[in-house]
Amino acid sequence: RVYSALALTALTGMSNLFIPILVAALIVLNTMMGAVYERFREISIFSSLGLAPTHIGALFMAESCVYAIIGGMAGYLIGQSFGQLMTSTGLMEGLTLNYSSTSAVMSTILVMGVVLLSTLYPAHKASQMAVPDVERQWKFPDPEGDVWRFDFPFTVSGVEVLGLSTYLHDYFESHGEDSIGLFHADQVRLTCFEIEGGMGYRIHLRAWLAPYDMGVSEEIDITTRPLGEYNTYQIELEITRLNGDLDSWQRVNRRFLNTVRKQFLIWRTIDEEAKQLFKSQGEAMLGDKPLLTDETTTAQHQT
Repeated sequence: RVYSALALTALTGMSNLFIPILVAALIVLNTMMGAVYERFREISIFSSLGLAPTHIGALFMAESCVYAIIGGMAGYLIGQSFGQLMTSTGLMEGLTLNYSSTSAVMSTILVMGVVLLSTLYPAHKASQMAVPDVERQWKFPDPEGDVWRFDFPFTVSGVEVLGLSTYLHDYFESHGEDSIGLFHADQVRLTCFEIEGGMGYRIHLRAWLAPYDMGVSEEIDITTRPLGEYNTYQIELEITRLNGDLDSWQRVNRRFLNTVRKQFLIWRTIDEEAKQLFKSQGEAMLGDKPLLTDETTTAQHQT
């Protein structure tokens, strides 16, 4: 026969811990709520950089995970050290401590759980402060037949628009014949055109999207136009389906557009010197090309 001490273990006194656990949860809740309101400016910066509200809430959850792990492990080590000290000084004579007891592990997990649960509401408030609106997630409009048009949820200043266009041009060109990834790009072109209010830029390419066995291919136009105020440009996307069924085309494009969105976030982290290099590269690329109108570039891409 095999005997186990686990079957003889009983857990009692949980009712006595309810009030201390509640107090600890309220302390953590108050601390995290204070952190949320103290970082209102940081939350605004995260939102302006393009982070989704869920990402901002996840940052506070990650912070609470750090507190939970450090607090749980520190409490475990302090408790074990204090118990060892009391045993060595004879204050616990006749009582033997089990350092590998599952109750100690469960207590640590309980403390971590209290910290994480107490952070759910502050994290939710942080995500609400990021975008104080009912519409909290970028939703794609329905395509019109084989054409998908919508504005990208970013704006760019006139100082950086050419550098950004050149950066995206190089990014798409890097996904050429020898690349294996989420998409394959071909016929990548960067053009500029005159428009009322300033100069516009357009990136045109043909792309095949993974998984490639679905046979989804399309033509993409990314156009930056001046808004007419504050030297700010808006970004427009037009995607034309060439091959692949409609449902698969819409489904794989969501992952592709999320990848493109990340490139805009990466652009905002690039230092000014690198941005200036991209701008100079773009000026060199467009320097020997004739200046076109918006209608001319659109007609060229359609043909």
